[in-house]
Formats: sequence, structure tokens, C-alpha cells
Amino acid sequence: MSADGLPPFADRSDPGDRRDHPIDERDLAALAAAIQDAAIPQRDFSHARHLLLALHYVRAHGAEGALARMRSALQAFNARHPPTYGYHETITAAWTTLVARHAAEHGGAAVHELAEGLLDRYRSSKALFAHYSRARLLSDDARAAFVAPDLAPLPAPGDGVRIRLATEVDLAAIEEIYAFYVERSTCTFATTIPTRAERRAWLAAHGPLHPATVAVEGDGAVVGWGSLSLWNPREAYARSVENSVYVRDGLHRRGLGRRILTDLVSRAISLGHRTIIAQIAGDQAASVALHRALGFEDAGLLRDVGHKFDRWLDVILMQRALPHPARDGQHP
Repeated sequence: MSADGLPPFADRSDPGDRRDHPIDERDLAALAAAIQDAAIPQRDFSHARHLLLALHYVRAHGAEGALARMRSALQAFNARHPPTYGYHETITAAWTTLVARHAAEHGGAAVHELAEGLLDRYRSSKALFAHYSRARLLSDDARAAFVAPDLAPLPAPGDGVRIRLATEVDLAAIEEIYAFYVERSTCTFATTIPTRAERRAWLAAHGPLHPATVAVEGDGAVVGWGSLSLWNPREAYARSVENSVYVRDGLHRRGLGRRILTDLVSRAISLGHRTIIAQIAGDQAASVALHRALGFEDAGLLRDVGHKFDRWLDVILMQRALPHPARDGQHP
């Protein structure tokens, strides 16, 4: 707990963010009351507390009921503490939606687990830039009323698919999905299916800075997976990553690839990476369109660099620059 007895106001990366007990329902209720009564200074109403406030209302009133109460609480708080840069309509709605999605994905979790997971998942307020361009999010229209995302849709809280970090339990499903593309597609230039030992080593190499994820339906079935990998092992490339996205054959056109890639972009932003690079076979028009829709730009063309299925293949390079604190300010 912080000195004022409320849940943490520091971001997760702040060494001052310490608690002597896990966050519980009383903490969230006390935070909501303090915000409504403007009982804490503007400087102490941080990104982390904003997330926890949304979690309180989502748990108490559901995804739809939470938004109206969030608006009311923030309007009351801002009336007492006029912000230099406040949480306006679109930001409030977007964060409430993402928090509701997190709560739906982990419906059986205890309050402290929900809170901890939420602060870890969205430790950077720039996660909204996976869905909105900066210009759109900070526009006058976005301040006046809710503005829809221009990069990727906000996830629906109840669509039955959740994305989580991959574990060893998922390796068989990951390999089953990948094997189809090795044998029948140019989505990967691999021509042999990795052994289980090789896939275990792959997962072990995807640590906290380079997550591997799976998309899981309500019954636990893995329907797709994604990963962020080191672009180049040279030290100076440490904050440049490459993405991979694979959807189980037969489950395309359901938005799964977009969901997986949107989640990867959000994670890359939260982890402080600078850019995401995609290498796409020249005949994979759907993949190019997906990346372009999520803010990736053309970065180059490598001609005849792959040979698979008895033909030479080009590689299209695409790149998405990520928000950078030194350039883009503190947070939306």
C-alpha cells in the first residue's frame, strides 16, 4: 500500500510501487471513493490508479455499466483538480474496454490476481497506441465524444477468445498449427517441422522481453499463436523485434490474426520496444493487408531470397514504429 492507504499510484516500473498486502476489494472501493471525492492530488492520480479504478467499476457494474460510472467519477475529479492533460472521453472508454476484456479473460481469478495481471499487462499507458494513432487519440473530436480506433478494433469483452502467454502445455498445439504452414504455405520459409526439443528451446528463448502467446477459445482449444522475437542478436538491436502470427487452418476470416497481432503490438509498446519488423513472403497478400491495417509501413523488398515449393520468393519488409517516451511525452 502507498502512504495514503490507497492502491499504488506509481507505474509498475517505479521502484516506489510497493504494497504490504495484495490489493483487495476494499482497496478498490476506497480508491473509487477517493477519486469521486477528489481526495487525492491530481499528481497522484496515475495510469496505474486509472486502471484499478476501471477494474473496480467493471467488477461492480459489468462492462457496460462501468463506463458511465467511470465518466462520472473522472468528471467529478477533474472539476476539482483541473488537469493539464486529463483522461478524456475516448481514453476513458478505451481503457474501460481493455480492462473489461482483461477481467473477462480471467473471470475466475482473485481480485489481487486480476489487479496484478492488469498492471503488468498494461504497465505502459501507450498500449492504447496499438489501437489508435496518436493524432486520432489526441484530437478534439476524441475529447468531445468517443472516437472509434483507426488502427485495430478494441477487443469485445465476451467474444470467447483470450490471448495469454504460451506455456509448455501449449507446445503440441503450437506445433500442430505451424506444421500446416511448413508443409503447405509460404507463410514460413521453414521446410522441416521443428522437433519437440527444438520447440522447447524456442519457448525458453522467448522470455519476458520477447513473449510467445496463444489465442485460446473458451473450451481451452488453442486456435492461433504469435511471438515477438529479437530482430538481430547484435546489442544495439535490443529494442527492435520481429513478429510472427499463425492461425489454425480453417479458422481464418474470424479476426484471430488481427487479435493476435494487436496484442503483440500492445505488449511491444508496454515492454518499451522501439519498432516491430515483419518479413512477409511476396505472395502473402492477406498478411501484408493485415499488417498495413495495424499501422505497419512498407520498408523494403528483397527479391528472390527464398526458395520453397520449387519457386523463388520475394520477401516484403514492413515496419511499425512504436511510441517512444522521449519523443511522445508521458502518456495519453
